[in-house]
Amino acid sequence: MLAGLNRKLITLVDKYKNTHYGSGILLAISQSSLALVFIFIDYIYSKKLSVVEFGSWKQMYFIIQLVTPLLSFGFPEGFKFYIAKENNKPLFFSNFLFTFLTIACIEFLIIVCLNLFHFAGWIDINIYFLVSLLFPLAFLSYGVNQTLKYTYINNQRVFEFTKTTLIALLVTIVFIVLSGWLVSSHKSYFMALGVALYILTFGLPIYTLYINSGLTVSRSLVDMSHIKKMFAIGFPLYCASFIGVINVNLNKAVVSFLESKETFAIFSVGALEIPIFAMLSASFSQNIYPQLVKHIHNNEKDKAKKLWINTTKKVSYITYPLLLVLMVLAKPLIYLIYTTDYQESVILFQTFLLIGLFRNNFYGSLIVASGKTKYITLYSALALVSNLLFSLSVYYFFGIRGIVYGNLLSTIVINLLQLNHENLLGDYVKKFLFDKKIFVMIVAILAAYLYGMLSA
Repeated sequence: MLAGLNRKLITLVDKYKNTHYGSGILLAISQSSLALVFIFIDYIYSKKLSVVEFGSWKQMYFIIQLVTPLLSFGFPEGFKFYIAKENNKPLFFSNFLFTFLTIACIEFLIIVCLNLFHFAGWIDINIYFLVSLLFPLAFLSYGVNQTLKYTYINNQRVFEFTKTTLIALLVTIVFIVLSGWLVSSHKSYFMALGVALYILTFGLPIYTLYINSGLTVSRSLVDMSHIKKMFAIGFPLYCASFIGVINVNLNKAVVSFLESKETFAIFSVGALEIPIFAMLSASFSQNIYPQLVKHIHNNEKDKAKKLWINTTKKVSYITYPLLLVLMVLAKPLIYLIYTTDYQESVILFQTFLLIGLFRNNFYGSLIVASGKTKYITLYSALALVSNLLFSLSVYYFFGIRGIVYGNLLSTIVINLLQLNHENLLGDYVKKFLFDKKIFVMIVAILAAYLYGMLSA
């Protein structure tokens, strides 16, 4: 009987693993597992560190998440676009890799100088003395991992990428447990271990992914014309990506500036984004990206719109029920991952969950697929400005919860503007929002949030 079930399972996997929907699910599994690893790190270290130390830990990750896209200059995005358009992967990968290595070397030299200045007493980099020397490795591991992921997606080999990633993450979990044991006896190492675990999480599968990718690296393929091509298409997306990272973390920065470290730690816990939402959105949008590029360049815009709407509905059929469950179980979830010391984080977490209503696709996909990436930069800048203005305005009425309301309002406004730009707003309302299942789930989620707010 078990053998029969096993054969059926293998048959189902073989049947659906290379379909758009199956590949999207597989990507979501790998990316969600990746994010769960970082939640597991939080789980381990929130038990080992004080609230102030944990706040420093979260601030370090905040800095790494800013530095990584800031130094990439859009080359991963340029690589993704051109392998979808021209399909010359070894050429663009060679140019990408040597460019990234150059950036990492420059970053390392700058950080060495900063550490020497700190040692001489000329500047104070505080807890980042010596720890910051690991930042270039974090930059490289994340960037190369992402580029290899784009390659596997373009080759329609998502199953192989997912399998390799999950195996590597299992090994990473072992190191996380060991690091937790080490921190118990040597607490002063917790910052360095945090960066090391970040590097390990993204870097461990790189070798296996590379040797099975079919990519080759040759110095002879590197030339400035192709570097400029990737830069030209990727830099606007880089600007948008960097602005987006700032936008995502803007609320934390505002709270860090206006409030104490204890309040920052509480807000950071409340700002916990359950990985399945962002990962499903990113996975499905990345998976359909090559098809969107082809439809747009073949002047098949209606097909591109239909693909985007259908994908958004499929993702929402998964994420919206999960949103509802999490909205109801917010308190026990926060207490499970962290402790009862973070009780004030519960309503913040529930409010952040509302932003998950828009974590069902990349709003702006058609703009990017058309190559008009400057508009994405524009909308990202508008999102940043509106988020800051809305958040600060509402903060003075509702406190730190108002910052989340500002983020939510900014998200709604900018996404609607992008949909209107793509001539998708009408289809979004009629074919998505007024879909019976979607409409009922949205009403249920909002009702659960109002109940949680009133009972807080």
